[in-house]
Amino acid sequence: MPKNDDTALRHLLVKERLHELEMAYCRGVDRRDADLLRSIFFDDAIEEHGEMYRGSAQAFVDWVFRDFMPRYELTTHYVLNEWYRVDGDKAEGETHRLSYHRERAPDGSATEAIAACRTFNRYECREGVWKIAFRAVVRDWVSARPVDDKLYQGHFGMEISGTGASDASYRLLSMFPRNERM
Repeated sequence: MPKNDDTALRHLLVKERLHELEMAYCRGVDRRDADLLRSIFFDDAIEEHGEMYRGSAQAFVDWVFRDFMPRYELTTHYVLNEWYRVDGDKAEGETHRLSYHRERAPDGSATEAIAACRTFNRYECREGVWKIAFRAVVRDWVSARPVDDKLYQGHFGMEISGTGASDASYRLLSMFPRNERM
């Protein structure tokens, strides 16, 4: 626990910045905004995404949009629990996430996978800017099932989230531009 009010306030402000980085990860992936996703990592950051990917975080962003995300018509990522520790210009955090991935087959049928994971992040403040320096992910659980497209009509019918620039957020929220950088 910080020993004085100035330190406590700084810790709160840093934790808010770390939370914003986590939110930017979700928005960057789900809105297919590579610039936003790239901006949350330092250029020399490392990403360890389980067996899927290990290496440069900047190359991870390229991999996500080139090799992983094109197979999904829709994804959503949610941050649940967040726990941060701040020590000067370094911080660490554990975040719990849920993610949803919907994949459409050529015959029109779709499958949805819902997964839980935890991320272990090391953050740094360099030249006054906080970003992710290291990120590792472990899986808690995953389940998959067929999509019932009828559920998206009638009583639950509404506009479907878009994966890119066509998403309603860009049309309805002027303060959340595409290709924003953190």
